[in-house]
Amino acid sequence: MISEFKKRRKKLFNELSDNSISIIFSEKDKYRNNDVTFKFRQSSNFFYLTGINDSSLVLIMTKVNNKNSSILICNRPNDRDRIWTGQLPTNTSYKSKYMFDKVMYSDQINDLDINHINNLYYEFNDTERTEELLSDIQNTPNSRYFMNINHVSSRFNLSNLIFKMRLVKSKYEIQQISKAAYVSTKAHINLMKSCKAGLKEYQIESEFINVCMKNECEQAYPAIVAAGKNGTVLHYTKNKSSLKNNDLLLVDAAAEYNNYASDITRTIPISGKFNQYQKIIYNIVLKAQEIAIKSCTVGMTLLKIHDIAVRHIVKGLIEAKLLSGTLENNIKKQNYKKFYMHNTGHWLGLDVHDPCPYLLNGQPVKFKPGMIFTVEPGIYISKDSSVNKNYHNIAVRIEDDVLITNDEPIVLSKNVPKSIKDIESLMADGDK
Repeated sequence: MISEFKKRRKKLFNELSDNSISIIFSEKDKYRNNDVTFKFRQSSNFFYLTGINDSSLVLIMTKVNNKNSSILICNRPNDRDRIWTGQLPTNTSYKSKYMFDKVMYSDQINDLDINHINNLYYEFNDTERTEELLSDIQNTPNSRYFMNINHVSSRFNLSNLIFKMRLVKSKYEIQQISKAAYVSTKAHINLMKSCKAGLKEYQIESEFINVCMKNECEQAYPAIVAAGKNGTVLHYTKNKSSLKNNDLLLVDAAAEYNNYASDITRTIPISGKFNQYQKIIYNIVLKAQEIAIKSCTVGMTLLKIHDIAVRHIVKGLIEAKLLSGTLENNIKKQNYKKFYMHNTGHWLGLDVHDPCPYLLNGQPVKFKPGMIFTVEPGIYISKDSSVNKNYHNIAVRIEDDVLITNDEPIVLSKNVPKSIKDIESLMADGDK
Protein backbone atom coordinates (compact mmCIF):
# COMPACT_ATOMS: atom_id res chain seq x y z
CA MET A 1 0.00 0.00 0.00
CA ILE A 2 3.02 2.31 0.31
CA SER A 3 2.89 2.92 -3.46
CA GLU A 4 -0.44 4.66 -2.80
CA PHE A 5 1.36 7.42 -0.90
CA LYS A 6 4.12 7.70 -3.49
CA LYS A 7 1.46 8.24 -6.17
CA ARG A 8 -0.02 11.05 -4.10
CA ARG A 9 3.36 12.75 -3.84
CA LYS A 10 3.76 12.44 -7.60
CA LYS A 11 0.36 14.01 -8.12
CA LEU A 12 1.28 16.87 -5.80
CA PHE A 13 4.54 17.43 -7.68
CA ASN A 14 2.45 18.02 -10.81
CA GLU A 15 0.74 20.91 -8.99
CA LEU A 16 3.99 22.59 -7.92
CA SER A 17 5.79 25.28 -9.89
CA ASP A 18 9.28 24.59 -11.10
CA ASN A 19 12.18 25.67 -8.86
CA SER A 20 10.08 25.18 -5.76
CA ILE A 21 10.25 23.59 -2.36
CA SER A 22 7.31 22.27 -0.35
CA ILE A 23 7.55 21.60 3.37
CA ILE A 24 5.11 19.66 5.51
CA PHE A 25 5.59 18.64 9.12
CA SER A 26 4.37 15.62 11.01
CA GLU A 27 2.27 16.33 14.09
CA LYS A 28 4.04 17.14 17.35
CA ASP A 29 3.52 15.27 20.59
CA LYS A 30 0.92 17.29 22.49
CA TYR A 31 0.97 17.60 26.25
CA ARG A 32 -2.10 16.81 28.30
CA ASN A 33 -0.56 18.14 31.49
CA ASN A 34 2.96 18.57 32.84
CA ASP A 35 5.04 15.85 31.18
CA VAL A 36 2.16 13.58 30.12
CA THR A 37 1.28 13.58 26.43
CA PHE A 38 -1.99 12.83 24.69
CA LYS A 39 -2.08 9.70 22.59
CA PHE A 40 -0.34 10.61 19.35
CA ARG A 41 -2.41 11.24 16.26
CA GLN A 42 -0.65 12.09 13.01
CA SER A 43 -1.28 15.24 11.01
CA SER A 44 -3.80 14.23 8.35
CA ASN A 45 -2.00 15.98 5.51
CA PHE A 46 1.38 14.51 6.47
CA PHE A 47 -0.14 11.03 6.69
CA TYR A 48 -1.89 11.53 3.34
CA LEU A 49 1.47 12.03 1.63
CA THR A 50 3.60 9.55 3.59
CA GLY A 51 1.55 6.89 5.38
CA ILE A 52 3.78 7.37 8.45
CA ASN A 53 2.40 7.62 11.99
CA ASP A 54 5.59 8.88 13.70
CA SER A 55 6.24 12.33 15.17
CA SER A 56 9.24 14.65 14.68
CA LEU A 57 9.43 14.23 10.91
CA VAL A 58 9.50 16.64 7.98
CA LEU A 59 8.67 15.92 4.36
CA ILE A 60 10.49 18.16 1.89
CA MET A 61 9.63 18.00 -1.79
CA THR A 62 11.87 19.90 -4.20
CA LYS A 63 11.27 20.54 -7.88
CA VAL A 64 14.30 22.04 -9.62
CA ASN A 65 14.60 22.20 -13.41
CA ASN A 66 11.55 19.94 -13.46
CA LYS A 67 13.39 17.24 -11.52
CA ASN A 68 11.44 16.01 -8.48
CA SER A 69 12.90 14.82 -5.20
CA SER A 70 11.10 13.71 -2.04
CA ILE A 71 13.19 14.00 1.12
CA LEU A 72 12.24 12.85 4.60
CA ILE A 73 13.95 14.45 7.60
CA CYS A 74 14.03 12.31 10.75
CA ASN A 75 15.82 12.23 14.09
CA ARG A 76 18.87 10.05 14.48
CA PRO A 77 18.33 6.86 16.54
CA ASN A 78 19.62 7.33 20.10
CA ASP A 79 19.78 5.60 23.47
CA ARG A 80 17.28 7.88 25.20
CA ASP A 81 14.45 7.06 22.81
CA ARG A 82 15.48 3.41 22.79
CA ILE A 83 15.03 3.24 26.58
CA TRP A 84 11.96 5.43 27.08
CA THR A 85 9.74 5.14 23.99
CA GLY A 86 11.40 2.67 21.66
CA GLN A 87 14.23 2.96 19.19
CA LEU A 88 13.69 5.31 16.26
CA PRO A 89 13.78 3.94 12.70
CA THR A 90 16.99 4.49 10.78
CA ASN A 91 17.14 6.64 7.67
CA THR A 92 17.68 3.56 5.51
CA SER A 93 14.62 1.79 6.95
CA TYR A 94 12.42 4.84 6.26
CA LYS A 95 13.80 5.09 2.74
CA SER A 96 13.22 1.47 1.81
CA LYS A 97 9.82 1.14 3.47
CA TYR A 98 8.22 4.40 2.32
CA MET A 99 9.90 4.89 -1.06
CA PHE A 100 11.43 8.35 -0.56
CA ASP A 101 14.22 9.57 -2.83
CA LYS A 102 16.31 10.50 0.17
CA VAL A 103 16.11 10.31 3.97
CA MET A 104 18.32 12.56 6.06
CA TYR A 105 18.84 12.95 9.77
CA SER A 106 17.93 16.33 11.22
CA ASP A 107 21.57 17.07 11.99
CA GLN A 108 22.38 16.79 8.26
CA ILE A 109 19.96 19.37 6.87
CA ASN A 110 22.75 21.87 6.19
CA ASP A 111 23.64 19.61 3.29
CA LEU A 112 20.42 20.56 1.51
CA ASP A 113 20.85 23.04 -1.33
CA ILE A 114 17.91 25.40 -1.79
CA ASN A 115 19.73 28.22 -3.54
CA HIS A 116 17.82 27.72 -6.79
CA ILE A 117 14.42 27.76 -5.09
CA ASN A 118 12.06 30.60 -6.02
CA ASN A 119 8.72 29.24 -4.79
CA LEU A 120 7.85 28.05 -1.31
CA TYR A 121 4.85 25.84 -0.49
CA TYR A 122 4.00 25.20 3.15
CA GLU A 123 1.04 25.00 5.50
CA PHE A 124 0.42 28.52 6.71
CA ASN A 125 -0.49 27.31 10.19
CA ASP A 126 3.08 26.01 10.39
CA THR A 127 4.73 29.30 9.47
CA GLU A 128 6.95 29.44 12.56
CA ARG A 129 8.19 25.87 12.16
CA THR A 130 8.84 26.51 8.47
CA GLU A 131 10.88 29.62 9.22
CA GLU A 132 12.95 27.74 11.79
CA LEU A 133 13.61 24.86 9.40
CA LEU A 134 14.65 27.09 6.53
CA SER A 135 16.96 29.11 8.75
CA ASP A 136 18.52 25.86 9.97
CA ILE A 137 19.05 24.71 6.38
CA GLN A 138 20.65 28.05 5.53
CA ASN A 139 22.44 28.15 8.88
CA THR A 140 21.29 31.73 9.35
CA PRO A 141 19.03 33.47 11.89
CA ASN A 142 15.34 33.54 10.98
CA SER A 143 15.26 37.28 10.51
CA ARG A 144 18.21 37.28 8.11
CA TYR A 145 16.73 34.53 5.96
CA PHE A 146 13.30 36.03 5.64
CA MET A 147 14.58 39.54 5.06
CA ASN A 148 16.08 38.16 1.87
CA ILE A 149 12.76 38.31 0.05
CA ASN A 150 14.41 37.82 -3.34
CA HIS A 151 15.38 34.30 -2.36
CA VAL A 152 11.78 33.13 -2.32
CA SER A 153 9.66 35.20 -4.65
CA SER A 154 6.35 33.40 -4.13
CA ARG A 155 4.76 31.59 -1.21
CA PHE A 156 1.73 29.35 -1.38
CA ASN A 157 -0.46 27.56 1.15
CA LEU A 158 0.30 23.89 0.58
CA SER A 159 -2.83 22.89 2.53
CA ASN A 160 -5.10 24.16 -0.23
CA LEU A 161 -3.50 21.86 -2.81
CA ILE A 162 -3.67 18.81 -0.54
CA PHE A 163 -7.26 19.48 0.55
CA LYS A 164 -8.30 19.57 -3.09
CA MET A 165 -6.52 16.25 -3.71
CA ARG A 166 -8.31 14.70 -0.74
CA LEU A 167 -11.77 15.36 -2.23
CA VAL A 168 -11.88 12.12 -4.22
CA LYS A 169 -11.00 8.96 -2.30
CA SER A 170 -8.96 6.13 -3.78
CA LYS A 171 -10.00 2.50 -3.56
CA TYR A 172 -7.62 2.10 -0.62
CA GLU A 173 -9.17 5.06 1.22
CA ILE A 174 -12.69 3.79 0.62
CA GLN A 175 -11.65 0.47 2.16
CA GLN A 176 -10.32 2.21 5.28
CA ILE A 177 -13.45 4.35 5.73
CA SER A 178 -15.67 1.33 5.07
CA LYS A 179 -13.85 -0.59 7.80
CA ALA A 180 -14.34 2.31 10.22
CA ALA A 181 -18.06 2.44 9.33
CA TYR A 182 -18.34 -1.33 9.78
CA VAL A 183 -16.91 -1.16 13.30
CA SER A 184 -19.13 1.83 14.11
CA THR A 185 -22.09 -0.20 12.92
CA LYS A 186 -21.27 -3.00 15.35
CA ALA A 187 -20.90 -0.51 18.19
CA HIS A 188 -24.22 1.24 17.46
CA ILE A 189 -26.10 -2.05 17.22
CA ASN A 190 -24.55 -3.16 20.50
CA LEU A 191 -25.65 -0.01 22.33
CA MET A 192 -29.18 -0.32 20.96
CA LYS A 193 -29.35 -3.80 22.46
CA SER A 194 -27.93 -2.74 25.82
CA CYS A 195 -29.61 0.66 26.25
CA LYS A 196 -31.99 0.90 29.21
CA ALA A 197 -33.23 3.40 31.75
CA GLY A 198 -31.01 3.93 34.76
CA LEU A 199 -27.72 3.74 32.89
CA LYS A 200 -25.47 6.78 32.69
CA GLU A 201 -24.54 8.34 29.38
CA TYR A 202 -20.89 7.56 30.04
CA GLN A 203 -21.73 3.86 30.42
CA ILE A 204 -23.16 3.89 26.90
CA GLU A 205 -20.02 5.69 25.73
CA SER A 206 -17.74 3.15 27.40
CA GLU A 207 -19.53 0.27 25.67
CA PHE A 208 -19.11 2.03 22.34
CA ILE A 209 -15.39 2.59 22.93
CA ASN A 210 -14.99 -1.04 23.99
CA VAL A 211 -16.33 -2.32 20.67
CA CYS A 212 -14.08 0.06 18.75
CA MET A 213 -10.93 -0.89 20.63
CA LYS A 214 -11.65 -4.60 20.24
CA ASN A 215 -11.64 -3.96 16.49
CA GLU A 216 -8.37 -1.98 16.28
CA CYS A 217 -10.10 1.38 16.06
CA GLU A 218 -9.76 4.73 17.78
CA GLN A 219 -12.56 7.21 18.34
CA ALA A 220 -13.02 9.51 15.35
CA TYR A 221 -14.14 12.30 17.72
CA PRO A 222 -15.41 12.70 21.30
CA ALA A 223 -18.69 10.79 21.49
CA ILE A 224 -21.97 12.65 21.90
CA VAL A 225 -24.23 10.53 24.12
CA ALA A 226 -27.15 12.80 24.84
CA ALA A 227 -30.27 11.75 26.73
CA GLY A 228 -33.44 13.83 26.68
CA LYS A 229 -32.87 17.58 26.69
CA ASN A 230 -29.11 17.08 26.28
CA GLY A 231 -29.77 16.12 22.68
CA THR A 232 -30.79 19.71 21.92
CA VAL A 233 -27.17 20.75 22.53
CA LEU A 234 -25.52 19.96 19.20
CA HIS A 235 -22.04 19.19 20.51
CA TYR A 236 -22.93 17.93 23.98
CA THR A 237 -20.06 15.81 25.33
CA LYS A 238 -20.38 15.83 29.13
CA ASN A 239 -22.05 12.41 28.97
CA LYS A 240 -22.86 12.27 32.69
CA SER A 241 -26.67 12.27 32.89
CA SER A 242 -28.93 9.31 33.63
CA LEU A 243 -31.10 7.69 30.97
CA LYS A 244 -34.85 8.03 31.65
CA ASN A 245 -37.63 5.95 30.16
CA ASN A 246 -39.63 8.64 28.41
CA ASP A 247 -36.63 10.26 26.74
CA LEU A 248 -34.80 9.76 23.49
CA LEU A 249 -31.09 8.99 23.39
CA LEU A 250 -29.08 10.68 20.62
CA VAL A 251 -25.70 9.03 20.04
CA ASP A 252 -23.26 10.63 17.62
CA ALA A 253 -20.18 8.39 17.84
CA ALA A 254 -17.92 6.64 15.37
CA ALA A 255 -14.72 4.71 14.87
CA GLU A 256 -11.52 5.77 13.17
CA TYR A 257 -9.49 3.07 11.41
CA ASN A 258 -5.92 3.69 10.27
CA ASN A 259 -6.56 7.45 10.66
CA TYR A 260 -9.71 7.33 8.48
CA ALA A 261 -12.96 8.40 10.11
CA SER A 262 -16.56 7.32 9.97
CA ASP A 263 -19.38 9.48 11.38
CA ILE A 264 -22.71 7.99 12.42
CA THR A 265 -25.63 9.24 14.51
CA ARG A 266 -28.70 7.37 15.66
CA THR A 267 -31.56 8.42 17.91
CA ILE A 268 -33.36 5.74 19.89
CA PRO A 269 -36.09 5.57 22.56
CA ILE A 270 -34.62 4.66 25.95
CA SER A 271 -37.75 2.69 26.83
CA GLY A 272 -37.50 0.74 23.58
CA LYS A 273 -40.66 2.37 22.18
CA PHE A 274 -41.13 5.78 20.56
CA ASN A 275 -44.13 7.75 21.83
CA GLN A 276 -46.56 9.46 19.50
CA TYR A 277 -44.78 12.82 19.37
CA GLN A 278 -41.31 11.33 19.13
CA LYS A 279 -42.52 9.29 16.16
CA ILE A 280 -43.76 12.40 14.37
CA ILE A 281 -40.42 14.20 14.65
CA TYR A 282 -38.39 11.06 13.97
CA ASN A 283 -40.25 10.27 10.77
CA ILE A 284 -39.82 13.82 9.49
CA VAL A 285 -36.05 13.56 9.92
CA LEU A 286 -35.86 10.02 8.54
CA LYS A 287 -37.85 10.90 5.43
CA ALA A 288 -35.72 14.00 4.86
CA GLN A 289 -32.57 11.91 5.10
CA GLU A 290 -33.87 9.19 2.78
CA ILE A 291 -34.86 11.73 0.13
CA ALA A 292 -31.53 13.55 0.47
CA ILE A 293 -29.48 10.34 0.17
CA LYS A 294 -31.43 9.24 -2.90
CA SER A 295 -30.45 12.55 -4.50
CA CYS A 296 -26.72 11.98 -3.92
CA THR A 297 -25.66 11.42 -7.51
CA VAL A 298 -22.85 12.61 -9.77
CA GLY A 299 -23.19 16.32 -10.50
CA MET A 300 -25.13 17.20 -7.35
CA THR A 301 -23.67 19.37 -4.58
CA LEU A 302 -23.82 19.39 -0.80
CA LEU A 303 -25.68 22.70 -1.01
CA LYS A 304 -28.43 21.14 -3.14
CA ILE A 305 -28.63 18.15 -0.79
CA HIS A 306 -29.08 20.55 2.12
CA ASP A 307 -31.84 22.41 0.28
CA ILE A 308 -33.64 19.11 -0.39
CA ALA A 309 -33.48 18.11 3.28
CA VAL A 310 -34.56 21.55 4.45
CA ARG A 311 -37.60 21.54 2.17
CA HIS A 312 -38.87 18.24 3.58
CA ILE A 313 -38.15 19.21 7.19
CA VAL A 314 -40.00 22.49 6.81
CA LYS A 315 -42.95 20.66 5.27
CA GLY A 316 -43.00 18.26 8.22
CA LEU A 317 -42.69 21.02 10.81
CA ILE A 318 -45.67 22.82 9.26
CA GLU A 319 -47.73 19.63 9.33
CA ALA A 320 -46.77 19.13 12.99
CA LYS A 321 -47.87 22.73 13.66
CA LEU A 322 -44.42 23.69 14.86
CA LEU A 323 -44.21 26.23 12.05
CA SER A 324 -47.04 28.24 10.54
CA GLY A 325 -47.39 29.86 7.15
CA THR A 326 -46.38 28.68 3.71
CA LEU A 327 -43.55 26.34 2.85
CA GLU A 328 -41.79 28.90 0.65
CA ASN A 329 -42.06 31.73 3.17
CA ASN A 330 -40.65 29.60 5.98
CA ILE A 331 -37.73 28.58 3.79
CA LYS A 332 -37.11 32.14 2.60
CA LYS A 333 -37.14 33.56 6.13
CA GLN A 334 -35.22 30.53 7.47
CA ASN A 335 -37.77 30.07 10.26
CA TYR A 336 -36.78 26.42 10.38
CA LYS A 337 -33.43 27.34 11.95
CA LYS A 338 -35.15 27.47 15.31
CA PHE A 339 -35.34 23.67 15.03
CA TYR A 340 -32.73 22.78 12.40
CA MET A 341 -29.67 24.98 12.65
CA HIS A 342 -26.81 23.05 11.01
CA ASN A 343 -25.89 21.88 7.53
CA THR A 344 -27.04 18.52 6.19
CA GLY A 345 -23.58 17.14 5.48
CA HIS A 346 -19.82 17.53 5.38
CA TRP A 347 -16.85 15.84 3.70
CA LEU A 348 -15.47 12.76 5.44
CA GLY A 349 -12.03 11.16 5.30
CA LEU A 350 -8.81 11.53 7.28
CA ASP A 351 -10.69 14.10 9.35
CA VAL A 352 -14.23 13.59 10.51
CA HIS A 353 -14.89 17.04 9.05
CA ASP A 354 -12.54 16.67 6.11
CA PRO A 355 -11.24 20.17 5.25
CA CYS A 356 -11.76 19.71 1.52
CA PRO A 357 -13.12 22.71 -0.39
CA TYR A 358 -16.87 23.25 -0.71
CA LEU A 359 -16.34 25.85 -3.43
CA LEU A 360 -14.00 25.75 -6.42
CA ASN A 361 -13.70 28.83 -8.63
CA GLY A 362 -16.59 30.31 -6.70
CA GLN A 363 -18.95 27.42 -7.49
CA PRO A 364 -20.15 24.59 -5.21
CA VAL A 365 -18.11 21.41 -5.69
CA LYS A 366 -20.03 18.89 -7.78
CA PHE A 367 -20.12 15.26 -6.71
CA LYS A 368 -17.74 12.86 -8.44
CA PRO A 369 -17.33 9.10 -7.94
CA GLY A 370 -15.14 8.48 -4.91
CA MET A 371 -16.34 11.43 -2.85
CA ILE A 372 -17.54 10.55 0.66
CA PHE A 373 -19.61 12.75 2.96
CA THR A 374 -22.27 12.62 5.63
CA VAL A 375 -26.00 13.17 5.32
CA GLU A 376 -27.32 14.17 8.73
CA PRO A 377 -30.55 16.16 9.00
CA GLY A 378 -31.97 16.78 12.45
CA ILE A 379 -34.67 18.50 14.47
CA TYR A 380 -34.00 19.85 17.97
CA ILE A 381 -36.86 21.16 20.11
CA SER A 382 -35.90 22.88 23.34
CA LYS A 383 -38.37 23.74 26.08
CA ASP A 384 -40.22 26.77 24.76
CA SER A 385 -43.57 28.27 25.76
CA SER A 386 -44.46 28.86 22.10
CA VAL A 387 -44.10 25.15 21.32
CA ASN A 388 -46.53 22.34 22.17
CA LYS A 389 -45.10 20.91 25.42
CA ASN A 390 -45.49 17.37 24.10
CA TYR A 391 -42.56 18.14 21.75
CA HIS A 392 -40.31 19.64 24.42
CA ASN A 393 -36.79 18.18 24.63
CA ILE A 394 -37.24 15.97 21.57
CA ALA A 395 -33.98 15.90 19.63
CA VAL A 396 -33.49 13.69 16.58
CA ARG A 397 -30.51 13.41 14.28
CA ILE A 398 -29.92 10.57 11.81
CA GLU A 399 -26.51 10.48 10.14
CA ASP A 400 -24.96 8.15 7.59
CA ASP A 401 -21.80 8.06 5.48
CA VAL A 402 -22.40 8.18 1.73
CA LEU A 403 -20.08 7.23 -1.14
CA ILE A 404 -20.71 8.63 -4.60
CA THR A 405 -20.49 6.16 -7.49
CA ASN A 406 -21.38 6.30 -11.17
CA ASP A 407 -24.62 4.57 -10.22
CA GLU A 408 -26.63 4.77 -7.00
CA PRO A 409 -24.97 6.20 -3.88
CA ILE A 410 -23.58 3.63 -1.45
CA VAL A 411 -24.43 4.13 2.23
CA LEU A 412 -21.40 2.78 4.09
CA SER A 413 -23.32 2.75 7.38
CA LYS A 414 -26.53 1.26 6.01
CA ASN A 415 -26.53 -1.71 8.40
CA VAL A 416 -27.23 0.43 11.46
CA PRO A 417 -31.03 0.20 11.93
CA LYS A 418 -32.87 3.49 11.53
CA SER A 419 -36.54 2.79 10.81
CA ILE A 420 -38.79 2.93 13.86
CA LYS A 421 -39.81 -0.68 13.31
CA ASP A 422 -36.25 -1.96 13.06
CA ILE A 423 -34.99 0.01 16.06
CA GLU A 424 -37.87 -1.08 18.29
CA SER A 425 -37.47 -4.68 17.15
CA LEU A 426 -33.72 -4.71 17.85
CA MET A 427 -34.16 -3.10 21.26
CA ALA A 428 -36.88 -5.60 22.16
CA ASP A 429 -34.57 -8.49 21.22
CA GLY A 430 -31.83 -6.95 23.34
CA ASP A 431 -34.04 -7.17 26.44
CA LYS A 432 -34.40 -10.95 26.09
